[in-house]
Amino acid sequence: MTATVREVAEPRSDIGEPFFDGADGHYEPRPHARSPWSENLVHGRLVSGLMAHEVERTHLADGFHPARMTTDLFRPIPMGPIDITTSVRRAGRRVRIVEVQASADGVPVALASVQALLSGAESTPVTWAPVEYRAPTPESVAPPVKQAPRHFGEVRRLEPSGDGRKFAWFRETCPLLDGVGDTPFQIASMAADWVSPFTNMGATSLNFINADVTLYLSRLPIGKWIGFENLDHKIDNGVAVSVCALHDEQGRIGTAASAALPY
Repeated sequence: MTATVREVAEPRSDIGEPFFDGADGHYEPRPHARSPWSENLVHGRLVSGLMAHEVERTHLADGFHPARMTTDLFRPIPMGPIDITTSVRRAGRRVRIVEVQASADGVPVALASVQALLSGAESTPVTWAPVEYRAPTPESVAPPVKQAPRHFGEVRRLEPSGDGRKFAWFRETCPLLDGVGDTPFQIASMAADWVSPFTNMGATSLNFINADVTLYLSRLPIGKWIGFENLDHKIDNGVAVSVCALHDEQGRIGTAASAALPY
């Protein structure tokens, strides 16, 4: 079973209030869209979701698959109206490049580039592939005793393995928009932002904030849960870079990478 761009995740009875009101590129955040860093800022992952929504809405028809999305979060995003604009930088027969800008009060606050590739070709074997980690299902992992606020999503962590592997499941518990189900691409684009806190968390607190996130998808996720498997992490002179493999309940779907600075 493979998800397509326009498929929507199954509705949930425990779903919370939508994060935004609005449509067609203009969105108003509700109070719970706030960042964990400040109640006066919008969480960056949600802006990535809005940008993915606009790319889908206007540019991802005709069998094009969003294979890569790089989002630069170069300014704090104030809690207020957000405008999303898109432009096509390349409209080839097999490759489409879409640039997306998020602005607040006319000031650009984030920029994304989406590479969409024409899907449908037959896969051919390659000489090497990694041994794929098969994670326990989210339902088999106990939720944390102390739950985070609903608007920060739900995380279920596995105990680190003997070889140092860390793995955690994440899902949103509120929809992005009122009356519109989150699509697989939106789910993945929002979840990818968690690569930084997942890899940069200290013993008792998170002291790094990510400046970007790059998402690679060989296929779109099925379902609400996105799994994070640590692959790489390095810090030098206050700059942290990290990479996670991404999973859904069927297996690997791609990777997410991030660069972060001390908060």
